[in-house]
Amino acid sequence: MLETPFSGLSYSGRVFCFFDLEHPAVAWAIMRGMMVSADCANPNGLSNSISFMQAGMVEAFNNVRIYNEFIIERIRLRYFSDKISRLKGMFFFRSRDEAEKIIGDTLWPPYFIRENLVELDLYCREPFTDLDSNWITFAPLSQDGRLEINDIQWIMQYWKGEQYNSHPVWERLAKGVALVLDEKIRRHCDQYLKKIFPNSQIPILMARLASEAGTRGGLVSPFLFQEDKKAIKLGYFMNDSEFHDREIIDAIAKHPDSSTLGRMMSENKTWSLPNFRLYTKVFEVHEQNNPILPALQVPSLHYPKR
Repeated sequence: MLETPFSGLSYSGRVFCFFDLEHPAVAWAIMRGMMVSADCANPNGLSNSISFMQAGMVEAFNNVRIYNEFIIERIRLRYFSDKISRLKGMFFFRSRDEAEKIIGDTLWPPYFIRENLVELDLYCREPFTDLDSNWITFAPLSQDGRLEINDIQWIMQYWKGEQYNSHPVWERLAKGVALVLDEKIRRHCDQYLKKIFPNSQIPILMARLASEAGTRGGLVSPFLFQEDKKAIKLGYFMNDSEFHDREIIDAIAKHPDSSTLGRMMSENKTWSLPNFRLYTKVFEVHEQNNPILPALQVPSLHYPKR
């Protein structure tokens, strides 16, 4: 049997997170009931898998955010390689109370609202990283919004896990799998996906059953692919290989809703996979230059190619 997302993972406690439930790929993950970090999304460990946070930066070709995260990641790689990467890990709040305190704060994304707050059980392969996000929120910026890098001591303090002030906003960075506990939110995402993918009700059910059987079947994850030296593609990959594994097929067949899936497949001779290719974008890649560190090569994304 193919390796499941849970292989080698240990229970790491209850966590909370705000999700953009109007993003089809995010809604798909919530519908399945399983959030999977980039390193666990592909059993072969392909390096082009990225986090939903990184995908969001690229999708909006937010070059300022890309620049800032690149600098923070470079410091992590050099001095704190044992910490979870912001570009590969998943972000969580440690408690509902800590999450609810930032609702209405305009310094956070607009989808950080009560209706989008999800409760999850976290399973990790390695220790998670707790950091005070205030270091990022109140980072010293130049007029164009990019980080001032004359003094990187604050980035060191961030990765050391130090508090910024007496009112820390702790974020938990983790690699692994987080199971969605909010059934109401899962049903909401299920109905939303059926509206935007009306001919894909069978794959939607198949993906949910596969997830609840503890497999990657139907998992949708973001990836970056270098098309050539000057072009990069952002896409969303659906894992369907496990639907061909006999042991996993048998596990899905034991699910209480498998009879519903069988009936739907017999009644519908034609159906289609959800078209996540609609959300694929290809960008021209350039460089962002910094006069203080001219040798530092930071990618810059520009108008999507057609």
